[in-house]
This record gives sequence, structure tokens and C-alpha cells, in this order.
Amino acid sequence: MLPFALGLLWPLRYLPPVTLGGVFPMTVPGCNGTYGGPIVALHLHDYWGDFWIARQRYRLEPGDITLSPPDVPSRYDLKESGTHLCLHFQPPASAERAGSLRLPLHIRLGPQTAAARERFWRTIDHVRQSGGRVDSPSGSAASASLQELLLWLQVQSHRGQAPGRSSLMEEAIQKLEAAIEKSLSKSMLIGELAAGVGLSSDYVARLFASRYGMTLQHYLLLRRIELARHLLVSSDLPVSDIGNQVGIPDPQYFNKQFRRVTGQSPLAYRLTQIAKQSRKTKSAKPSRPRYRTATRKGRKTASVSSR
Repeated sequence: MLPFALGLLWPLRYLPPVTLGGVFPMTVPGCNGTYGGPIVALHLHDYWGDFWIARQRYRLEPGDITLSPPDVPSRYDLKESGTHLCLHFQPPASAERAGSLRLPLHIRLGPQTAAARERFWRTIDHVRQSGGRVDSPSGSAASASLQELLLWLQVQSHRGQAPGRSSLMEEAIQKLEAAIEKSLSKSMLIGELAAGVGLSSDYVARLFASRYGMTLQHYLLLRRIELARHLLVSSDLPVSDIGNQVGIPDPQYFNKQFRRVTGQSPLAYRLTQIAKQSRKTKSAKPSRPRYRTATRKGRKTASVSSR
């Protein structure tokens, strides 16, 4: 068994210096190489494919999260281009088993992906504000935000393994998640949603606070903004129509809530993503070699310039 097969040993009390954060394109076939180095890499993937950490293969789906240990080779095998959220950070000098835990290397959160994405963006925003200075106030905030994200991911990965967890509670959660996915395009009240699955509003509130660490209202907002992001990139629908489709018909309120979660207006987000796709398309085009003529010993010969 590989030494990290059970997860990356990680100290409970550590503030990892974050050296990189952002959203990055993965352009096929250029991205299908081998990566590695003395840093830890945390990714939230928005594509399908295979991902290897040393000899261990993981099947990737949009929304999956992976953690690459330091000094261990990793590689991708993607069929189509995409993007991922990325955080690079420095590992501790050592991690004693006492006072440490095992961070999973591959996590599939399902409906909780929206909450994970918000935490990624919170950390990325701190990194951007730090200007690359890990010892600045924003750099310290990025470290604290990342550590919270890592511990939260570890807790989420063991949700289904909690001893004594009620099967009725799990069934209620599944019903709620299904009802929410069907209701994203409607301006539905919490009481209506709870009544639709035969539960009281108070019970639903406690259930979501226990399971997701947030209110049902906030979870609904994150899922709606997640759907709006997808529609802004994958369709040419007007922004106002997208607001209607995600259950926020008031254009001003939709703009305000989208900016609150993403840091951009819906239109700015769309234009940014279009520009990124354009750059990816241009970079994916093979460059044509330029030929120049050189004279050697009285004869003209053709040579190829790669510049």
C-alpha cells in the first residue's frame, strides 16, 4: 500500500502558507502531463477524466475535489478541456500522528459541492488580496481560511460514517436534496419546501445546520448561483432570463446576490469566462512553422524556426 493511500497526515493546528490560488484552464491535450513538487495542491474539478496520484487512479466528475501530496507525481488523462479551482500551499515540516488527522485525497460531495466552492473562493479572494505576501494580513487570512476548508472537507468525507446516524435522518436529507434540485427555478418558501417532503420548518432548519453548517436559505442561494454560473457560460440567454430560471426573478436582487457569492456581476462573470475560452481556443491551435532560407557553402537550404 502506498504511504498516503489512507490520506495525507495533516496537523489540526497549522496555518498553511498559500502560494497560489485561482481558477485555471485545463486544455487538452497539453494538460495531460505529469505534475509534482514540494507543495500540496487542492483542486475542485469542473470536468470529467482520470487523475493519478502515483499509481492510484481516481475517476473525476465535475465537482470532485482532489488533494495531491507534496513530492508525489500526479497526472491527468482528460478527454475534453475544462477548468478547475486551485490552491497551492506549503506542507508542515512534519506531522505527528498525535494531534493530526488524515485528509482524503479524493472527495465527491454531491449537493455539498456548492458549499465547498464558496469556501474555495473565499480563500482565493484572500490570496488575491495578499498580492503573494503570505505574511501579510490577507495572507494570514488565506491560511486560516484554507485550514478551515481542509478540516471541513475531512468532516464531510466522514458524514456517512458517523456511528448511530439515523437512517430516517438520511432519508429526510435525501428527500430535501431532491426537492431542492427540482425547486431551483421557483421562488419557494422554506415552509413550502419542508411541507413538500412532510417535515416541519424547524426540523428542516436543524437538519441543515447539522449537515451543512449553514441555513437552508443560504444553501438554496449557493445552489441557485451555481446553476446561474453554468447557464451564463453554457448558454446565450439574457441575464434577466437566467435570473428567472434560477428562482431570482428580480434583476437587481439577482445581480446583488450573484456578486455577493462570486465577487462579480453576472455580466462580468460571463465576459470573463468568454475571454478565457477564447484564449484557450487560440492556445490550442497548432502554430505553423516558419521557414527561413539560409546559405551554406554556396547553397541555399531551408531551415525551420520554432519561434
